Amino acid sequence: MEKDLANTDAIKKLKSLAEDIRFCMYTTYENSRIESRPMTTLDIDDDGNVWFFTSRHTEIGSETGQSEMVTLIYSDPKNNSYVSVSGNAAVVESERKKEELWNPMSKAWFPEGKDDPNLVVLKVTTEEAAYWDSTSSKMVVFFSMLKAVLTGTTPDGGDHGKLNLA
Repeated sequence: MEKDLANTDAIKKLKSLAEDIRFCMYTTYENSRIESRPMTTLDIDDDGNVWFFTSRHTEIGSETGQSEMVTLIYSDPKNNSYVSVSGNAAVVESERKKEELWNPMSKAWFPEGKDDPNLVVLKVTTEEAAYWDSTSSKMVVFFSMLKAVLTGTTPDGGDHGKLNLA
């Protein structure tokens, strides 16, 4: 069923889907090519902004200016949940934000801790997203597809729609 959402309802839906997935493919368009790399979502704030850590020595950390168009792609096939988020990325120079986002798992990537001079806070200001979310089990989805094939109808794919986050 198509359900487009806006404002706080859209942010709640984004948070409910993407925070459970945690990992996304951070996608940019560089030199006439689409480039994606895996990133760990640290937080989705109450405004729907998505926060990450990266290193100044990565392409993202060294090349992201104050506004780079990006797409974040979240996928959880086990739960039939998918989200594609569009927004603008920017490096944020904030010791307070580093402190707020820091967690013990971050030390695996940044052994010097939150005071690592190469640690960069990355903020994606979200604009819109599309989501597909089926609360049904794989077996229910399979039988829905089988029924559609046999009856010539369209399977119930769960909820999907646009999220207006701007």
